Amino acid sequence: MRKILVIGLGKFGKELIGTLSKTNIEIIAVDHDINLVNEVKDIVSYSVELDSTDINSLREIGAGNVDVAIVTIGENFESCILTVAALKEMGVKEIIVRAKNDTEARILSIVGATKVIEVEKEVARRLARSLFAPSIKDYIVLAEGYSIIQWEISEKFIGKSLANCKFRADYGVNVVGIRKSTYQNKSFEKPDFKFELVPDASYVFEKGDILLIAGKEENLTKLTGINLTKIKD
Repeated sequence: MRKILVIGLGKFGKELIGTLSKTNIEIIAVDHDINLVNEVKDIVSYSVELDSTDINSLREIGAGNVDVAIVTIGENFESCILTVAALKEMGVKEIIVRAKNDTEARILSIVGATKVIEVEKEVARRLARSLFAPSIKDYIVLAEGYSIIQWEISEKFIGKSLANCKFRADYGVNVVGIRKSTYQNKSFEKPDFKFELVPDASYVFEKGDILLIAGKEENLTKLTGINLTKIKD
């Protein structure tokens, strides 16, 4: 079982833990505020109040043995730096840190963060994508020139089977999954979703289906009609 340490239980940290708690992951939650610690104690493996800049305190809770440490300290940047440095000294191999801006990101990378997430920037990018290309729900670069997208199927494919759409033959892309919308009531106000990995060729597309598609960016652009280079990070 993977073991993840989350340091900083503000809004971002709590949202992260709330999602992780639904998976088969052991979570250690840390904050200097006992009230925040108590808010998550029932959904994590272990929660504790401590000063995360104190390397001895981190060692006492086994922080050096976690697979991933995630630092989401938002207000005290000095504490964030010292925490990352302590985790690095302890030998934690993967340290993911939240940063507010590029300057913080550069500093955190220097002191030992293996990945830095600028939350506000990412939210802004996603919003811009949704405005420019509303049919592209998500976009991940796999390698140079190759990406995977979540794309809401266009009208011309609705009612056709996966086999008849010939995505691979005509566009050079692969459909690796389908997220299908379902509804909990007849008013269509409460959508739910189910995901089908590697769908059968006989699957018939319906309005609202979201396709997970991988391929060369030029081929994805050909399929969607959207210049993906304009929405890349």
